[in-house]
Amino acid sequence: MRFYFLILLTFSSVTFSNTVPTIEEYQQRQDTGLFDGYLYGLENGLDWGSEYAYRKHDVVLFCKPNDIMLPVSEIKKMINEELEIRKSFYQKYKKEPLLGLALRNAFTRNFPCN
Repeated sequence: MRFYFLILLTFSSVTFSNTVPTIEEYQQRQDTGLFDGYLYGLENGLDWGSEYAYRKHDVVLFCKPNDIMLPVSEIKKMINEELEIRKSFYQKYKKEPLLGLALRNAFTRNFPCN
């Protein structure tokens, strides 16, 4: 029993070790749900980072209301809009893991500070 558990653990770590998708991987597999957890993590990290930047350095990155929890479909929509708006940039760097940058830019555009 322990042997099977160790094999399962080994294959799981190999399968999930490449969890940071490139722009190209995201575009090819965004409808599969494979990166949904990663996208939620990006959203949470950006929210935390924005709050930290404000408290520590008085820098505001974007003004997303704290009580908004976006569904993954909305996060994908925002990322896809960003990828389309800056198509030449993201096409040039399609082999890079820049979804965090795309989401941050989308938040800046969709949640501006007045």
